[in-house]
Amino acid sequence: MKKQIVGLVLAAFVISLACQLFVPTEREGTVILDCAEIVSAVTAIQPTDIPEHLMETGIKQGGEFDVNDYFDVLTHLSMQDGYALDYIYPVDFLGAFPYLYTRPSDQPPYASVSEIPESVELGNIRDHLEIEDVAQGYFEFAVMDIMAGQFYLVWHANYNDTEIVCNAEAAAAIVDRINSADFGYKMDLKQQTQVRMMKNIEPAVTLTEDSAILEIVVFTKWGGFSRRTYTIGRSFSHSVDISEEILVPYDCGVMF
Repeated sequence: MKKQIVGLVLAAFVISLACQLFVPTEREGTVILDCAEIVSAVTAIQPTDIPEHLMETGIKQGGEFDVNDYFDVLTHLSMQDGYALDYIYPVDFLGAFPYLYTRPSDQPPYASVSEIPESVELGNIRDHLEIEDVAQGYFEFAVMDIMAGQFYLVWHANYNDTEIVCNAEAAAAIVDRINSADFGYKMDLKQQTQVRMMKNIEPAVTLTEDSAILEIVVFTKWGGFSRRTYTIGRSFSHSVDISEEILVPYDCGVMF
């Protein structure tokens, strides 16, 4: 009798799993089909080597990465007229990272943190970033929001590793990468199964009368897979609200 009950439970589980894996779920909004291409293009222009003078002093001398190059890839985004995108590079005993800000186009850029007057508050990117009012534009906003500061990272700044997961193949590749790397904990069987059961991974944008709602799956080694929802006002300057739902928790266990 016990064997029969166990068999029935296992059969029900397998049927339920099969249904979740193979029965498609209807999506609302516009699915972003070129997600992988856009993410790869942004990654390709980000520098891998940090200029020695910058890492040692935090002072830009010219010739460093120009964050305005992002607009060559994220073509549905632009800076508000009269403003420029820039960054400073704080360096301390915990590491170093670029801090992006906006400034009036006619104002000279700050070469280092020490040049910024105490009375000056650096401009927030979101206040001066214009989004073309199409689904692709709101997706590109999220790409900028997640990836724009992921270059010239030193030590503790490498916690900023959030990556956009464009589809099921990319999610599976992350599992394979984690479990084949000599870095932190592996993903257990339960986590691997949960990843392979995730649905609606591709980012999608729904336009309402006042807002664009973007759902996008992301991964970090210090948190796992989650679904991030951006609610972005369609009128400039764009209001932004972000919420996040954990899909598959994971922590590599590594502490810098």
